[in-house]
Amino acid sequence: MRAEDGKRMLSVPNLSSKDFFLSVFIFFSFIVSLSSEPTYRIVIDPGHGGVAKDPKSLHGDKYDSVTQTFLETYKQGTEHGSYTERKVVLDLAKEVHKILKLTETETGWKEFEGYLKLFSKKNDFTRVKLVSHLTRETSFDDDVSSDDPNAAYRLYDYPDSKTAVRKKGRLSKINEIKPQLVLSLHLNPAGKGQKGGMAAVLTPGYKTFSLLKKISNKEKSPNSFLKGPWSDWLVFQSGWSKLENATADTWIYFHGYWSKKNGKDTDLTKFEGYRQNMISWKYADDPNWEKNIGKKGPYAKSHEEFLETGRFWEREMGKKEEWRREGGKEGFGGDNHYVTKELMRFVQYGLPIQLKKLDTPYPELGPIQKPYISTYSLPTYTNALCAFIEIGYVNRSRDIKYLTQNKKETAISLAVGIYSLFVGLDVKKKLNLPYHPKGKKVNWERYETYFDEVL
Repeated sequence: MRAEDGKRMLSVPNLSSKDFFLSVFIFFSFIVSLSSEPTYRIVIDPGHGGVAKDPKSLHGDKYDSVTQTFLETYKQGTEHGSYTERKVVLDLAKEVHKILKLTETETGWKEFEGYLKLFSKKNDFTRVKLVSHLTRETSFDDDVSSDDPNAAYRLYDYPDSKTAVRKKGRLSKINEIKPQLVLSLHLNPAGKGQKGGMAAVLTPGYKTFSLLKKISNKEKSPNSFLKGPWSDWLVFQSGWSKLENATADTWIYFHGYWSKKNGKDTDLTKFEGYRQNMISWKYADDPNWEKNIGKKGPYAKSHEEFLETGRFWEREMGKKEEWRREGGKEGFGGDNHYVTKELMRFVQYGLPIQLKKLDTPYPELGPIQKPYISTYSLPTYTNALCAFIEIGYVNRSRDIKYLTQNKKETAISLAVGIYSLFVGLDVKKKLNLPYHPKGKKVNWERYETYFDEVL
């Protein structure tokens, strides 16, 4: 048959046996790749792990290349009686990790399906692999004689205590994995009258910080913030209003310094550092960026001189960061808020259905509290969606019981929730429970390659 007839003859090249087998291998590799399960990367981050030890100059965190010192004493976490935050959340994180690992094998998947059936009325579930990584498997207590007990637990990059070579902190190590989701587990101390429960930890995006900046510059009314969803800001400076605390955080976000109480001037005695350059990632500025400090641009010390230029600020003003941290299914906080609150709903739902005894009421948990809002590092300096959960209160026995004695049931609830975030889940309706998961998957597709672009 002639090619001119509109049908082209199939041409078979003269392949050597080596080329032939290579072609067959590539073909079958392609077929396998089409049939293989979707794989998602999850980092489980049990908070803290290190020790608040003096001198800060040797054992602190948040190493600053400008002053060439640690800016903070290491944040050790809370404790009450014999319970420490670092131990409780580490044990829980290991349990979640173990359950997610089940999805990586056929045998394990069958067990994982059994957990899904506890939550869903369906029997068939989309097969996926939830590849889990832990940020730590130990605490400083495991090596109390170490010269640098915080080396494995610092949040930010730091110089090696012996060689001065820059080492990666937790944020850099998380970004190295390029996860789609980070689950960070923490505990809080409860104040008088606080009955425990759990809460999200959120950081807004550029949109909200820009609004607060405009309020400082008298370009917007304070009511534009006070009547908005972010108004219940964390009060970390006593004697200051929520707006004054939010304004101080805005100064830290833009300038690395606090504002004074008047919300108009920079407090040059309170330096928090240029955090985007304290980690190893794509958005850090080029070497010798320090020479631009104090000049007009991204290192100006006042709002008037500040310009949002450079890779980090391009990222902050981008659509994908807005999706992560603003608006969204929960009304504010973006996808970060949704993944955090949805996992809390899975725990609030999953613990009672697993622990309920025949002919008895569902056991009661502490409620989901209002979110903690500030300029937190983990939700800001990763591209992953960040489920940052204060999962209990260390001085409330009911919370501690569920997190320790019922650790496996709590972990199952979190693991099933993580599955649902990637795939979706038709959750059984239980009318007597105060919280029901939505069971809606995140719109991961719109992020395209964003999670891989962090390096």
